[in-house]
Amino acid sequence: MPGNEAGGPTGGPVKRALRSTVGRESTTFGFSILITVNFGLLHAMEGSPGVPHVFLFAIGAVLSFTLLEGLLSRGFRKPMPQHHTRVQAAGTSMNVLSVVGGLSCAWLAATWIAHPAVWAVAPFLAAVVYLAFESLETALAERLLKATEDPQADDVSS
Repeated sequence: MPGNEAGGPTGGPVKRALRSTVGRESTTFGFSILITVNFGLLHAMEGSPGVPHVFLFAIGAVLSFTLLEGLLSRGFRKPMPQHHTRVQAAGTSMNVLSVVGGLSCAWLAATWIAHPAVWAVAPFLAAVVYLAFESLETALAERLLKATEDPQADDVSS
């Protein structure tokens, strides 16, 4: 079918929409799972949180993205590049590693920190580890696609 080589339309509208949605949302889906199970883990280990703990948790989770985006965009002045969807799809197919890695880091934080600050520290560290592992998974996907002689495997949009 024409257009397939360049990632053009394939299949009917439902198939195209499903491919678009899954490809676009995989990283977000993995992070949603991580942050939800992270909250459950802290609840199981630390007990039922009070309102201040919930706010600390939210701040810790969001702060990780804010700091990394600030650093990687050089103070929010440079665009954040995006890989082609086939690289993203291959990378996010390994999402279980980044989710388990982030959750393991949260578990370690909750094991080592006996202070209410763990409600901010654990989601912060879990998110940073998740993003680092997700980046390694994407880099691995890029290398694997490059090895199959995909000439656009390392192309990114800016």
